[in-house]
Amino acid sequence: MEKGTIIEFRLQGERRIAICDRPEGKKHWVVIDERGQSHTIHPREIAYQVKGCTLKQSEIKDFIKQVEPLLDPASLEVAWELLIEDGEVVTCEEMAQLLFSDTSPHLCYAAYYLLDEDKVYFKQKGDGYEPRSAAKVAEIKHQQSAAQSKQREQEEFLARIEEKIKGTAVEWQDSDRNP
Repeated sequence: MEKGTIIEFRLQGERRIAICDRPEGKKHWVVIDERGQSHTIHPREIAYQVKGCTLKQSEIKDFIKQVEPLLDPASLEVAWELLIEDGEVVTCEEMAQLLFSDTSPHLCYAAYYLLDEDKVYFKQKGDGYEPRSAAKVAEIKHQQSAAQSKQREQEEFLARIEEKIKGTAVEWQDSDRNP
């Protein structure tokens, strides 16, 4: 790594984009995040390193602004449909080429971000991402749909309870009586 290299790391589970500032000891690096805070991290704490681009700390926000409009999770479904037949592992650079027809640094980071956040179509395998089987994708979508339905029922139930507390007549549903 060199000074100005853009990296992503996690701090208490939250994504942080930073630039490498200087080495600290034998292996650690001092990095400065988008908020101007410095952190000392070990290379294994780096979730992603943007290749081919160095920035100053003041340019991180512009980099993020370039990436944000590209973060459409729906585009991964199209990529998955194209890649499921081969079943081959793809890198972030290959995904950027597929999604955006270019491999510039901000596009590679956007592809990484989409793949990292995705829980339906791809799973991480080594340094790349492997398309899930059609059966697994259908199962995950079904689980998500069931969870959303259960959440909606619970919210509706709580709304009916609030109405009843206010003294309004409420029509109870069958799902309200069953655990």
